Amino acid sequence: MFNATGLGDASPSIVVCAPHRPPSLKPNQPNQLLPLAGDDLHRLVQGSGNHWRKIFNLYAKLLHGLTPREPDWQTCREQRLLQAGSACALVFEHKWVPEPGQLCVVMGQTYGRSLGWLADDQVLPAVHPFVQHPEQAVIVTPYFDYRPLSNARLASLVQLIATAHPHWLAAFSERSHQFSAH
Repeated sequence: MFNATGLGDASPSIVVCAPHRPPSLKPNQPNQLLPLAGDDLHRLVQGSGNHWRKIFNLYAKLLHGLTPREPDWQTCREQRLLQAGSACALVFEHKWVPEPGQLCVVMGQTYGRSLGWLADDQVLPAVHPFVQHPEQAVIVTPYFDYRPLSNARLASLVQLIATAHPHWLAAFSERSHQFSAH
């Protein structure tokens, strides 16, 4: 049973964990994933600001890099990101432990450390700033902002996922293909 607050598909294959929620979301949202539809994303960004626009843009770039079904990441953001059937979710303020077939991306070194995915003295490497948990399908990344998670670093993250989780990526690609066929 799902027991976290967030946005996205009810059966996600990829879950990005954020240390806080957009300010325009109601604080009493139930512990469930709410899929986006129509212009929900636009309204969410309008009510939450540039900070959240960057987070959604980087998430769309990650999805498009993993499964380039749309012509560009902007189309991925508008037509797939966090929608029902998209196999992706954004969870707020919660330690997500992936179930079989799921991949968890934790936004930020400090948040990763607070959740126990990084040791107290562990830091993200400077060149390829990602830490893959040794036992779980969890990757701690820089916070989703343009400087710490540049396009080059995002491409490295896509390559890390493809190399470290090829079976997950094949299954996720298949689910993404089914979504785009609708």
